[in-house]
Amino acid sequence: MKKILLLTLALFCFLGTEAQETITNESVIQMKDLGFDDSMIVDKINSSNVKFDASISELSKLKKAGISSEIISLIMQKSKHNTKSRTGIYYTTDIGKSKLIQPSVFSGTNSNAAAQKLVSGLINSKKRAQLPGIRSNNVIKNKSPEFTFVFDPSSTEVDNMQNLQGGQAGIFNWWFRMASSPNEFVLVKLTVKERKNLREVITGKSSWVSSSNGIDPKYALNFKIEEIEGNKFKVTPDALEPGEYCFVYQGQVPQGRENQSVFDFSIQ
Repeated sequence: MKKILLLTLALFCFLGTEAQETITNESVIQMKDLGFDDSMIVDKINSSNVKFDASISELSKLKKAGISSEIISLIMQKSKHNTKSRTGIYYTTDIGKSKLIQPSVFSGTNSNAAAQKLVSGLINSKKRAQLPGIRSNNVIKNKSPEFTFVFDPSSTEVDNMQNLQGGQAGIFNWWFRMASSPNEFVLVKLTVKERKNLREVITGKSSWVSSSNGIDPKYALNFKIEEIEGNKFKVTPDALEPGEYCFVYQGQVPQGRENQSVFDFSIQ
């Protein structure tokens, strides 16, 4: 009797695990390698939670792995019904989980205008925005990370203001309702000031003849953009050296708001 009870409990645990399983591109390739035929794979996809990546590069991997056109077509169809992610920027942790990068707010700004005026008699200064601490809370142990940008440009600013009652997402994610592409962001490396326990980035310049705001294009780091769905993009920077980095929004700022935050991360 005791043996039957243990077997029953084990069966329930197994079924519970199966119910929570999510099928991905890698799962499909694994089933193919294990000898599952197309009908079995299709049945598994249709009876499970799915989270598929239908980007060109990932579809190419499926094709090279010998996945049939019928299954690839089903994956493309199912990818449109993935559980909708909150808007924002995500990265993959070292244990394979997707983590949202919460924006970090500047603790202050600094300008060297006075010093430049004393030296040259002319104002030729740089405006620096500063973040507290010398390390980001978002640690990536990969020099070639991939990011996922999720936008929702269909939402109005009125909808966003209503979301203020719902927590942090409504407060912070207006960037991803104003923008519709990662092209409206720049990636820069932060300068670490260990003695002052801060990180900083140059956000403007001024001289006696002109002034400018925003990140100087010469400091912007290159990254590739690949559309996954209409509002979701894969962003792959060129190989990054260990250090502190951030994505900075450079698009239009809605009335009544200030762009005083960045999406920071650390490469180790």
